[in-house]
Amino acid sequence: MDAESSITAALARLGAVYNDPPRVSRDGVRLLRSPLGAHLRPTTSPLVYTNGDSTPPVLVFSGTIAMSYKGATYNIPVDTYLPPQYPHRPPVIFVRPTPGMMIKPNHQHVGSDGNVYMPYLSEWRAPTHSLVEMAVCLSSLFGAEPPCYAKPPDGSSSNSNGSGGNSSGGRRRDQLAAAATNMANTFMQGVFNPHVNQQNGGSGGGGAATPPSYDSISAGNTPPTTGNANANSNASNGYGQRENSNDDPDIRRALECSRIEAELAEAKRKEEEEERLKEARRLSEAAEVERQARVEEEQMHELRSKLTSKLQGRLSQFYSGAREVISDDLRKQTKLERGSDDVREEILDLRRRKDALERSHIAMDAATADIQSFLQSMESNVEIPVDDLCQPSSVRSRQMLELDAKNHAISDVLYFLDRALVKGTIPLDVHLKTVRRLAKQQFMARALLTKIEQTMAAEGSRRKGNHF
Repeated sequence: MDAESSITAALARLGAVYNDPPRVSRDGVRLLRSPLGAHLRPTTSPLVYTNGDSTPPVLVFSGTIAMSYKGATYNIPVDTYLPPQYPHRPPVIFVRPTPGMMIKPNHQHVGSDGNVYMPYLSEWRAPTHSLVEMAVCLSSLFGAEPPCYAKPPDGSSSNSNGSGGNSSGGRRRDQLAAAATNMANTFMQGVFNPHVNQQNGGSGGGGAATPPSYDSISAGNTPPTTGNANANSNASNGYGQRENSNDDPDIRRALECSRIEAELAEAKRKEEEEERLKEARRLSEAAEVERQARVEEEQMHELRSKLTSKLQGRLSQFYSGAREVISDDLRKQTKLERGSDDVREEILDLRRRKDALERSHIAMDAATADIQSFLQSMESNVEIPVDDLCQPSSVRSRQMLELDAKNHAISDVLYFLDRALVKGTIPLDVHLKTVRRLAKQQFMARALLTKIEQTMAAEGSRRKGNHF
């Protein structure tokens, strides 16, 4: 499972513990993908403070952080807790020594309970700080002062060695060599460590050098070079003999060995300095990679914001257009509904007219039958005079017939009066008087005829309405 999937699964198990899960996931993935976080694994566990308070289960990065100490690389076991207020609250780090390790007492940055205190955590700011930079600072602090050391073995071994089987010449050479080595080491320690402790312990002559204890290291002291007081006395005696016997080959060899050891120590010091420079460069490169990653993340965030704004603008335009289309469709639907009502009313009116036309058609057929029967009956009768062909059926019809006949008769008289005036048959004054009298009669006849027609039309419309 890769880093992102494991952190996602852990956050899913935690639920809504964090207010900013994307930031937690992003910082955790970067830490696990960094060189210093390669040996860390995400898990979940409650965070218990030194005062006894605890939190619900939170995200924990358990594993080791690499540090460089005196040219060698060591892995320090740590647990990094992200509190629920992360990233507004700094992570909480504990050193978890293995059964074969112990926490160094009075450490500058690690308490006796393993809690880590360092300036980077006390100066924590959510916008500018990150877990990768925290791991870099943690590795640097541990490299300057390791928080753990191996537990000392039970009991102590004796440094004394027998000297009964040695000859006096061999014992003298050993004493001279030890004296020369002690002098050289004492000189080098005085140069590189002015606070060196000159007290030596042990018993017996010609003892081997004892490895330093943690108490002497933690107190800032340098372990004794030889294991007994006799060696120191031999050293002083050897030094006095060297002043008196500069040509002694044993002393020259001892001094040469001391010079070589000093050169080796200087070379080792330079090598350690180079290792520290390499480590500083590596940490600087890691910080630069983190900075570049942060810049890329900011650029990605800016691009994401621009894309979001652009999409929101496009979606807003699309929403406005869709809303207008929907409003137009609703208006059209309303219009169609009203048109549907009008069509239904027209259909009903057309049905009523159809029924009326069918009834009129039936009546017309009946009238046609009556006319045909009347014509057939008329064919068998005697020929009727022309004047009797048109007979009024009512009083108004008779009046209209008489008035219409009078109107046309007056028109004919006026025509012939105009012809007589043209031909000079009648004088003009007679013509004017006659035309004036006839025109008045014709006007009255036409007015009465129009009035009768209007009356009969109104009565016909009323009868037709009652019929339907």
